[in-house]
Amino acid sequence: MINAMFGAATALNAAAAVSAVTANNIANVKTPSYKSNSAFLSELSTGGVKLNAIRPNDNQGSLIPTGVPSDIAVFGSGSEEDLLNTYSYAAGRFAVDDFGNFRGPSGELLFTGAGGNVRLDNEGNLYSDGKLLGTITPAGAEGQEYEPTGFSILSGYMVSSNIDIDDEMVNNIVNQRFFEANAVTIRTSDEMLGTVINLKA
Repeated sequence: MINAMFGAATALNAAAAVSAVTANNIANVKTPSYKSNSAFLSELSTGGVKLNAIRPNDNQGSLIPTGVPSDIAVFGSGSEEDLLNTYSYAAGRFAVDDFGNFRGPSGELLFTGAGGNVRLDNEGNLYSDGKLLGTITPAGAEGQEYEPTGFSILSGYMVSSNIDIDDEMVNNIVNQRFFEANAVTIRTSDEMLGTVINLKA
């Protein structure tokens, strides 16, 4: 009975962790370029279960036209992590501030002297009023240089999250049943333990 309670208790902790991953995915369904995560469980050597890993899903979302030239999307087999003049960013909303500075999605200063007419060509060359500011190329795994084939760099677009809300809801229901089953196991084990104690008394 004690072993059953221990195993069920570890499963409850794992189910809570899985639920947190699912909730985070659902909360970011409208976040551009967001990659969903999946939780993986494994068996403990002492019995029970634990959260083994949380891994991202690398499938790409769909293109969202925004009509804003400084919104940048990397679409295709390239990574959505951009390498812009040695700075890495998630592809997203770049902007020219009031002082003519070209800034990244988090406000990072990338270039000075940017005018109002920002344009990006298909090869990732970024122009401002006809002046070349720099070139955007996708970075490979862990920042390694990526061979520039099989992708498009698009101005005026963003990439949606790759979250499938239907899958997330199904995963949430399955995890809820997993949680409930282990909660019943603990309750039943507790009742059995109480019965044994009462018999001995």
